[in-house]
Amino acid sequence: MTYFKKLIEEKDKSILFYHKKKDIKALETVLSELDKEHTALKENLNEIVYLLALIDKHKIKTIRKEAEQPSKHEKEVKKWLQSLKDIFEGFHNTPTKDLNKEEIDFIKLENTKLVEEKGNLERQLKYINNIISKTTVLLTDVRNEFCKKITKGYNIDAVAKKITEKYGDKVVGTYFSGRKEIILFLEKTFKINKIRSKELIDLLEKSKTINFKIDIPENDVFYYYKDYGFADEFVPIIGAWHINV
Repeated sequence: MTYFKKLIEEKDKSILFYHKKKDIKALETVLSELDKEHTALKENLNEIVYLLALIDKHKIKTIRKEAEQPSKHEKEVKKWLQSLKDIFEGFHNTPTKDLNKEEIDFIKLENTKLVEEKGNLERQLKYINNIISKTTVLLTDVRNEFCKKITKGYNIDAVAKKITEKYGDKVVGTYFSGRKEIILFLEKTFKINKIRSKELIDLLEKSKTINFKIDIPENDVFYYYKDYGFADEFVPIIGAWHINV
């Protein structure tokens, strides 16, 4: 897992450095990159499980190897898996008795590689889940410090509780009207200016302390934002800002 270990080591150094600098944006970037890497690994693992299931009917054993092979870059793995898909789907639709020796040898070899790569990916996902958790904790810590600086002592949870005291667990309306109402509330409650209140609501949204959910209509009406230029006549998207305390 040479490539992956190097990636994890670099990310670990980065998050410790950015946490020390209290750099929220940099930590958010690292977390976003880790999430993308996690998604790519999970997609490849799902594809391997699918391919192994396709050839399981033939009951062909893997070739025993003495040493674990180094893992490849996720893009290399994805390309390799895509190249196998049509072939393995063809093998799945072919009775075992109709497979020739070359096809059986090919299945043995690729099956062995798939099992090996499956193990690699499972280990990588474990490592990346751990570092995502670590980054999330450190990012939350820095966000709380920034929140306390803006509000003169309130962390993110405390700010959320202030909002629920005023509105309950949600603020009903459009995305923009609800956001505007919360911003005005933050200004008055913490005696801060509009710039600071916007920073605060962005912090709450990015930390998923508040999030907007659309009410999906039961009919086939399309909703558009006029400001986006999709339609002259429009109905604003209705939903609610949910406060997660």
